[in-house]
Amino acid sequence: MLTKIILILFALFYGPFLYGFQYSNDSIQKSHTLVVKQGLISSTNGSVPFWMRGNNSQRFKNGEANFVYSNLFLNKDIGRTNNLNYFYGIEWSGIASDKEYGNLIQNYIGLSYSSFIFTVGQKEEFFGYNPALGFGNLVNGNNSRPIPKLSLQTRDWFPLISSFLSVKGYIAHGWLEADRYQSGALLHEKYLHFKFNTESLPIQFNFGITHNAQWGGQNRENNLRQPTGFSNFMRILLASKGGRNALDTDKINALGNHLGTWDLLLKINISENWTIESYIQWLWEDGSGLKPKNWNAGVYGFSINQIDELGSLNKLGVEIVNTSNQGGSLSGLGAGPDNFLNNSVYRNGWTYNSQLIGSPIFLIINPENTLSNTINNVITGLSFYSQGHIRNFKYTLSFRQFVNFGRKHIPLNTALELSSVALNTSINIKKNNLLIGTEYNWSNYAPPHIGFRVEFQKEIMLRKR
Repeated sequence: MLTKIILILFALFYGPFLYGFQYSNDSIQKSHTLVVKQGLISSTNGSVPFWMRGNNSQRFKNGEANFVYSNLFLNKDIGRTNNLNYFYGIEWSGIASDKEYGNLIQNYIGLSYSSFIFTVGQKEEFFGYNPALGFGNLVNGNNSRPIPKLSLQTRDWFPLISSFLSVKGYIAHGWLEADRYQSGALLHEKYLHFKFNTESLPIQFNFGITHNAQWGGQNRENNLRQPTGFSNFMRILLASKGGRNALDTDKINALGNHLGTWDLLLKINISENWTIESYIQWLWEDGSGLKPKNWNAGVYGFSINQIDELGSLNKLGVEIVNTSNQGGSLSGLGAGPDNFLNNSVYRNGWTYNSQLIGSPIFLIINPENTLSNTINNVITGLSFYSQGHIRNFKYTLSFRQFVNFGRKHIPLNTALELSSVALNTSINIKKNNLLIGTEYNWSNYAPPHIGFRVEFQKEIMLRKR
């Protein structure tokens, strides 16, 4: 009831601002802003379509079908200068349907100085080269709520050898929720990417690795605590074997649960206005997976892109996903396939807030189970997508299909399939945006259903400079 009252009062109070369209001065750099969104979603068969819900930081829950929502995002940008500066963001989302509730989606503050950015809190982040129009980043995606972290990263590409070689880096320490099998487990994340670019050739090549680890925490069944402290943090940082207090399996392989990706991108300028991009994301699991044995397990993408993103068709792309190859040592303690995203110690797997952190195509059989989760990780998939931009009108059109076969050593009796067609449009009206979208799903994973979404967005500058 409280959330419904807030939504009604919010609509009455901000109505004149939302629908009183105004021109803003583009020559003025914005500082503190309030982004206001009001929308509604209506779906058939009792559920929001798969990709309206997936890769959306849990703004919409599974099982919801018809509701109105409001979203407030108060923030200050990082800024464009290298001087010491601060930034922040707080995002609240409220939904009214059969029941009303509100959630904090983002809540962060940070400092930027020179080439570095330090952030504390829960902030949406985007890793790798996989576009949102495809399946998204397979491991470090935005399918779950942002995880509370401390992070340090480079502002952008940092030149090492003039414009020929640049580097981009990120490292974070985070906290997973207490209500899980390994209660209060810790999170370690980092990536290091290199970019090669020559002035004589119209080619850019990016290569890097992303490394994640779950460690620490207390087992809820036997109260056994996993090793923590600085010395064990260094083991996690280097993905090295556990010490004398570690489990036997961690002494052989690596302390904690390690997983990540190898990321590659090749970009070629074919004219002044057009480029082609080819990218690969290979999955790896545990210490043995750091060696690129699973070179054919991951996502392969290709796209043609217009540089200025103007025109009725300025992007056309395709993605192929295949995670059926899951290598790993076949001899010794704990031998067998890598079993992507699952772990025998951290039994909730690669999840946060009962939601998969990576792409939602890795289906969870028993969501909202605080004791353990089963993540089905053998996938094949295909995606086609396009987008265009004509004056104040933008659109994206996508087709996505995937088949989930279960796990490598425990396949499903019947593979789960889902196909989806989605069309989303955005109309800019005097610096305000009107979004209209629809998505149709058909599969044996869920009954065929269609959903419609309408959303109005307004950005209000609270301070100008």
